[in-house]
Amino acid sequence: MSTTLATIPPSTFRVRGPVAVLLALALVAIAGSAALNARAGAAPPGDARIATVEGRPVAYRVLGAGRPAVVMISGLGDGMATFKDVATDLARGGTVILYDRAGYGASAPAAGPRDAEAASRELSALLAQTGVSGPYVVIGHSLGGSYAEYFAARHPDLVAGLVLEESRPSDFERRCVAAKAGMCAPPALLMRFAPRGAQGEFAGLDATMREIGSAGAARGKPVLVLSRSVGARPAAFDAVWRDAQADLAARYPGSRHLTAPAGGHAIHRDQAAWFVASVRSFLNGLR
Repeated sequence: MSTTLATIPPSTFRVRGPVAVLLALALVAIAGSAALNARAGAAPPGDARIATVEGRPVAYRVLGAGRPAVVMISGLGDGMATFKDVATDLARGGTVILYDRAGYGASAPAAGPRDAEAASRELSALLAQTGVSGPYVVIGHSLGGSYAEYFAARHPDLVAGLVLEESRPSDFERRCVAAKAGMCAPPALLMRFAPRGAQGEFAGLDATMREIGSAGAARGKPVLVLSRSVGARPAAFDAVWRDAQADLAARYPGSRHLTAPAGGHAIHRDQAAWFVASVRSFLNGLR
């Protein structure tokens, strides 16, 4: 098969919430290992640069110029290409840094599980090589939001603000299981044919959630939480997700929580104009 995860976004199927992440992983399995392995070794975009992190090449792009400096972190199964369109718009008002984590795109895989601590080390080493000085506004989608939270807690001097787009709260699985909502975590079977980057991050998922819970919230940082709409009568899973998003916002006193008017888990793709307008408003407030 030649189909890859990059060519069929979860939003195509209008599945809502983290279930969209599960569907994305299912599409990885459907795609087949040959196509995904080819993608993992693909050449970077023409304007991409390569940093060396822990002896590995890491691909990244720098768009725009000036302040604010924004860093965008993709979710499980996605590389920097997922932000391509919205990043171009945001770069009209400042600098935007995109990158592929270990095992995605043109970034070489790393051995073993990849938890939040590994993601934080990778990002801090990358940023030191971009030529763009901090502090940065860090935008994270889904699992990327989890990594953004941890990075902000560990490196408060490097972070000017956080945007958490459909970010996975550290206690979500516990809450989901308690509510008997079902589909509370990606099935391990679906990871068998996933690219190495996703496999490593899935293997480190439990450690990531423990690390975020232990690190606590970064205090004194402006935070914007963006979540999808689940409707007036949500299913059990969606209701748990909605409440968890509200509690995530409450974790950061003074944060702002906005709900997208429509769309699914990937707000930056499903509601791109709304996403850009919301982030721009947040960035203008930081100025």
